[in-house]
Amino acid sequence: MPFAVDLHTHTKYGSNCSYSDPRQLIQQAKGAGLDGVCITEHNAPWEEDALTRLSDEEGFALFGGIEVSTEVGDVLVFGAVNSVLPGRRIEDLRHLVDEVGGMMIAAHPFRWYSLPGVVIDEEEASRQPVFQWVDAVEVFNGASPRGEVEFSCRVLDLLNLRGVGGSDSHAPHVVGRCYTRFERRIHSVEDLVGEVKAGRFQAVHPGMSLVV
Repeated sequence: MPFAVDLHTHTKYGSNCSYSDPRQLIQQAKGAGLDGVCITEHNAPWEEDALTRLSDEEGFALFGGIEVSTEVGDVLVFGAVNSVLPGRRIEDLRHLVDEVGGMMIAAHPFRWYSLPGVVIDEEEASRQPVFQWVDAVEVFNGASPRGEVEFSCRVLDLLNLRGVGGSDSHAPHVVGRCYTRFERRIHSVEDLVGEVKAGRFQAVHPGMSLVV
C-alpha cells in the first residue's frame, strides 16, 4: 500500500522562521491524507525522544531530519542528524553521512532561477555542484511557483537522480502541498533512507497534477 510522506517541514520549536505548532502541523497532515511527516528544522535536529513521544501521542508517523546549510546550497539530511553540524562543507557532510548510512537531498535547488530577470538554461542548472553530492533532488517544493516547478522537471530529466516532493511548510496550511509517495510503508528513518536509495517512490504535486 502506498505511503505518503511530506519530506520537508518546519516548526516554531526549531526554526525561527516558522510559526507552525507541531500538533497543528500533524492535524493538517492528517487532513491532507498524508501518512507521515518529516520535521527538518534549520541546522538543528529535534531530540529523538521528543519526536517519538509526539508521534505516539498523536498516533501519526513522524521522522526526524535536518536542513543543513552548505556552501553549495541547503541539503536535507536523514539518518545522521546527531552528527551533523551546520555550515559544513558539502564534501565533509557527505563523508559524515556515508559513515552512518544516511542520505542527502538537495533542497529547493531551483529557487533562484524563477526570479524576475534571471535567465538560465536547463543544461547550466543541471551542473550545480550540489548534484554531485546528493542522493535525490527536491523537484517539488511547496513554495515554488509553476514556472519553477516546470523548470525543475526539465532539469531532472538531465540528471541521474530521482526527484522527491516536500512542502517546505513554515505554516500549518502548507503541509502536504507537495509530498513523496512511497511504494512501501515507512516505519523509521532507516526505512526512509532505504526506500529513497532504492528508488521506490514518486514525487507528487497535487495542486499542479504532477507526478514524477
